[in-house]
Amino acid sequence: MSANREAIGLPLAALETPALCLDARAYERNVERMAEYIIRRHGLAWRPHMKGQKAPELALAARRAGAMGVTCATVYEAETMVEAGVTGVLVANQVVGERKLGRLARLQRRTPVIAATDSAAHAAMMDRAAREAGVVIPVLVELDLGMNRCGVAPGEATVELARTIGAMPGLRLAGLMGWEGHVLAYEDGEKRERIGGAIGALVETAARCRAAGIGVEIVSASGSGTFRMSAPLGGITEVQAGGGVFSDLNYEKWGLADHEFALTVVTRVVSRPSATRILVDGGFKTMSTQHGAPRPLGVGAVKSLVLSAEHGNIELEEPDTVHRVGDLVTFVPGYTDSTVCLHDEMCVLRDGVLEAVWAIPGRTGRR
Repeated sequence: MSANREAIGLPLAALETPALCLDARAYERNVERMAEYIIRRHGLAWRPHMKGQKAPELALAARRAGAMGVTCATVYEAETMVEAGVTGVLVANQVVGERKLGRLARLQRRTPVIAATDSAAHAAMMDRAAREAGVVIPVLVELDLGMNRCGVAPGEATVELARTIGAMPGLRLAGLMGWEGHVLAYEDGEKRERIGGAIGALVETAARCRAAGIGVEIVSASGSGTFRMSAPLGGITEVQAGGGVFSDLNYEKWGLADHEFALTVVTRVVSRPSATRILVDGGFKTMSTQHGAPRPLGVGAVKSLVLSAEHGNIELEEPDTVHRVGDLVTFVPGYTDSTVCLHDEMCVLRDGVLEAVWAIPGRTGRR
């Protein structure tokens, strides 16, 4: 069931709200900026992360722009992408559980899908699932570059794990990966220095593996908040940055000030209790507050914004007589990764006209 598919060909004002809206031209310009920097300027492969994009149409668009594949967070996302004909898929996560590992193994019969591991115990589980399915799963060893999340320590611990994987008939070591996301809290010189340290540990470990006779084809790292500082360093082979194709208030803060806000949530005014208060039909079930609140556009200075389940309550610094019941108010998400997954569909607009409505099949918590 689609709220807006019947509105294709109509202007923005005809949409049922709240609606997750993609400005196609702004999106395409952001994609071009990333492809230019990553692929053409620095000669790296681009495998954009889809955890915050979800729609397979976006993955296919990235491939047409030069991406060599996509990164996913879950088996379900990977299945969605493969079903749509996307190749070059990486699940940058530890897939655990007999049934999920079985699904990962069966995907290999359609196209190679790389998965991550950070322990011999987990690798053994993947190896068993692969052998039972009669396939070989390509894997990347994930390193902990400072996130203190998943990952094996750089250096000898990684070399030993890579050697262990090499002896497993159901697995093929494809390389290493890491995510330097812990640096996002820093700015300018300190951020650059910390990225250098993290990427340096990853690249040095890859060199140690090669010196030990272990082939390392892929060295994968970096998100939208770090790739501009990591790409010039050398040693990595591919970048996973994905959310920058949308941009948002956080990506703007994290170094993408020249990117456009391509993804917005469009709401409609449902009440004007006073000249300084605007109530819209989008709340926290529509716009995430993870990593910061969304920003309403075109309403002047905002004193406060409170999101309840179905309402956005905007309190203004100065009286407003422009916005009336039924008018649209557009919000820029604080963080698109945690906003897209709240919606069943994405409305694609070109020059203010609804061009397409894309389902978001990978949005659920299924892993």
